[in-house]
Amino acid sequence: MTRACGEAGQTLPLVAMVLAAVAAGALWVGRLGAAAGLRARAAAAADMAALAGAVGERADAEAVARANGARLVRFERVAGDTRVRVAVGRASATARARPVPGGRASTAGLAPGMRAALRRAEQLLGRAVPITSGRRSPAEQAALWARRAVNPFPVARPGTSKHEHGLAVDVPSSFVPTLLRVAADAGLCRPYPVADPVHFELCPP
Repeated sequence: MTRACGEAGQTLPLVAMVLAAVAAGALWVGRLGAAAGLRARAAAAADMAALAGAVGERADAEAVARANGARLVRFERVAGDTRVRVAVGRASATARARPVPGGRASTAGLAPGMRAALRRAEQLLGRAVPITSGRRSPAEQAALWARRAVNPFPVARPGTSKHEHGLAVDVPSSFVPTLLRVAADAGLCRPYPVADPVHFELCPP
């Protein structure tokens, strides 16, 4: 059976149209995926910036947002809440956080030795030690591990973090120089001064 030349001529344009439609669809899906990724990064950056601002100042929120590849576009305190808005490319997200009474995160769940070291540091400084992250449950550590790509500092694999045992705390970056003045006398060590400068652990015996 032979095919007329006209039929072949009609098939080529049809194939070209199908290929163009497939390419356009792939491009659209790719753009959707990229947009979703930006929104996820913006949401994570907003959460961390709000927490940093709640226990610190605007500069702390800006530093955390910047470390996450985001830009702080709004910072305000309303009725005790710290509210922020950050932007990552064309995506933006808002978040809010509130410091606990006493000006720092709860020390609940921290090991007795860690609580004692923090109290000693506060006595030496004459002020409270602000904590952005203290004891974490296995679920909380797993959630951080899942979002480690957008975290400004390294995240330990679940089951290996000192936070899970109440033996570590993170403080605002602006407070690190202050805490370092008394850390050794209080029994607090900073094992990762370059990779994770805000992380302090109870010094080994």
